[in-house]
Amino acid sequence: MQTMRELLKEKRRKKRLRMLRLFALTAVITASLWSAWEYVHSPNFAFGRMEIKGTSLLKEADIIKMAGSKAPLNLFNISVGRIQEALQSDVRFKNTDVQYKFPDEIKIYAEERKPALYVANSYRSYLKIDFEGLVLNVYTGIPDGKAPLLIGCQCGNVYIGDKISHQCVLKILKFLHSLDEAAREKIAEITVDDKDCVTIMLRRGFPIMLGSVDNLPDKLKIFVSIFNEIKNKNIEAEFIDLTFSKPYIKLLPKKEEQEKKVKQ
Repeated sequence: MQTMRELLKEKRRKKRLRMLRLFALTAVITASLWSAWEYVHSPNFAFGRMEIKGTSLLKEADIIKMAGSKAPLNLFNISVGRIQEALQSDVRFKNTDVQYKFPDEIKIYAEERKPALYVANSYRSYLKIDFEGLVLNVYTGIPDGKAPLLIGCQCGNVYIGDKISHQCVLKILKFLHSLDEAAREKIAEITVDDKDCVTIMLRRGFPIMLGSVDNLPDKLKIFVSIFNEIKNKNIEAEFIDLTFSKPYIKLLPKKEEQEKKVKQ
């Protein structure tokens, strides 16, 4: 029969064995978890899906780069907050939203800023600006016809991401924003003279004189009315003058009269 001392000694031995087993088990679990963590965060481990809506300017590779990671897509290496921050600082986009959808998807929405004007600026540059007056890009030439060209309002030395403060430009942007897309697409050029009077040149058309830039809000309704009246008609006009209360259309001379004048 064991004595009390032997029983205590046996109890301490069993306790040490249990502690050793627990320590060994903890070490194994810790090592396994660490190995699993390294594996799922490794560069070649692919996990997750990505959905991008609202823009054609972003690809999956762009988002992975914004998140500070490398292809393939691995959601364990992706920071939703970092993507959101990068998109918010990207001048190309107006509204953005990044969400993680359990268990393996990131949904991204980015609304592109629409170009409203190309402004012929100083230093032989052309500013591409949106309807809020934000400079989207600066060019040495006009790259496309996605927006009308504004001549006569120089905005000085501005950079991408700056906001235009030129009041004349801002008033014209407000006028354009009030038009529907069909009307805006027909405008090729806008000119502001030294008296701040605005003339709109339609694509394959004729100039429409609106008068002072300060009076543009008052001319909006009549401009829309005239535009809707002539947009589907083959009107041969020299110009349309909306500077007065009643619009005036100066038609081109008829071809027969032109030929007669040439013969004379």
